[in-house]
Amino acid sequence: MKKRSFDNLPPLSKDEALNILAKPISQLKLSSDYYKAVHHLYNFPGADTEHALLKLVESPLNDEPISIARRKAVEILASHGCLNAIPAIGKCLESFDTYLVESSVWALQELGCKEQKLINIMLNLLDDPKQNRRLLIQALSNLGVMSLLPYIKLYLQDMSLSSGILGASIAALNKLTGDTSNIKDLVKFLSLPNQNDRQCAVNDVINSGETNLLPYVLKTPVAPSFRIRALNEMWPEGIEELNGLDLFCVIDSLIRDDPNDLELPNLEHEISSTKDNIVSLFDTDFSKSCLALRALNKSNSEIIWPVLSQYLDEIKRDYGALYFAMILFRSIPDWNEEALAKIREVTLSCLGSQWPDFIKFKPVAILALMKQDPSVVSENMSQWLNQDLTPYWVSRYAALIALESLLEKEKNPNLIRILLRSQRDPHRFISGKAKRVELKLLR
Repeated sequence: MKKRSFDNLPPLSKDEALNILAKPISQLKLSSDYYKAVHHLYNFPGADTEHALLKLVESPLNDEPISIARRKAVEILASHGCLNAIPAIGKCLESFDTYLVESSVWALQELGCKEQKLINIMLNLLDDPKQNRRLLIQALSNLGVMSLLPYIKLYLQDMSLSSGILGASIAALNKLTGDTSNIKDLVKFLSLPNQNDRQCAVNDVINSGETNLLPYVLKTPVAPSFRIRALNEMWPEGIEELNGLDLFCVIDSLIRDDPNDLELPNLEHEISSTKDNIVSLFDTDFSKSCLALRALNKSNSEIIWPVLSQYLDEIKRDYGALYFAMILFRSIPDWNEEALAKIREVTLSCLGSQWPDFIKFKPVAILALMKQDPSVVSENMSQWLNQDLTPYWVSRYAALIALESLLEKEKNPNLIRILLRSQRDPHRFISGKAKRVELKLLR
């Protein structure tokens, strides 16, 4: 199994995890031990794992440690493709634990459940406002359940419902019938003031499959993972031009993530101090951090650095702030020597093994380091373009952007060999970009 992002729980072997699940609650050292054991069994698919997880799902006990672990067990059984688990997971649809119901709905969708009895239960859950209707709509539409349509049509007539339910309904209607009459409403949802609503809207566009909405998604102020996922899932195989967009220009822009490329809320008339803008880099709302970054980019290093240097220790502990700091480091052209030394230290730490492979700031850190010290980038290029050592394709693509710049200055034979090797990368965007860079060099 692939390593998951942010898999930071203390490691357990398969036997250790199974032994924990075999213990009664009274013998647990921590109430979270069941959850920890279930979490790690994700890495060990097989009959004994399936048996232990099913036993937990079917347990009649509802103590909190069991309830929390049961939800995770349902998800992992689905991730392992355990079709034998469908009956046990189906029984969880009738639980009073709405979070367990959510996990079960998702799991039955992942397992491609076609049992009409369970589908009928999920349809009936739509009548219960306590349930996650958005998730139910998504699951049922992904299972191709046409009897979902009457519910969708009722929802689309009720403007009091949340944009999350309406957006899921629009995407489901399009998926099940090809009806695009409401599809433009998804574009409106992409610019809603609430970040979670915007993220839901991006997912609804992906679920709708409407590629003509992709240009709007690319300008939506949400974390890069949402926009990158949209591009990765929606861009058709085998073509490089779509709706006036060039594939590799789009990916280059996405990974650089210049805040000027996004449609941000009209709040720029509210002039903030340098300190306020730097503090806003820690904001959990992506659009607010982008606005701050946009303002800082209009300033200069002599104004920014005295304030920024006071926050470096905090920035180094906050992966959201690190993301924006990497872009800021790259965007400001005139850092002094003292600033450059500390900036380089922070940038290199972002590329260290202490961070998960799939963390969002690693690609922009590669681009920031390219500006600070191209020689270090060149030294690490083989590692960064190795899929085993750098499993996150976005980081490999960022390395290719850097490699392109290096080769424009000097056609280093070793770097050319790395470029040619990247043409065999299993990710279509990496292999395609590598081939384009080679063609550019031959001109």
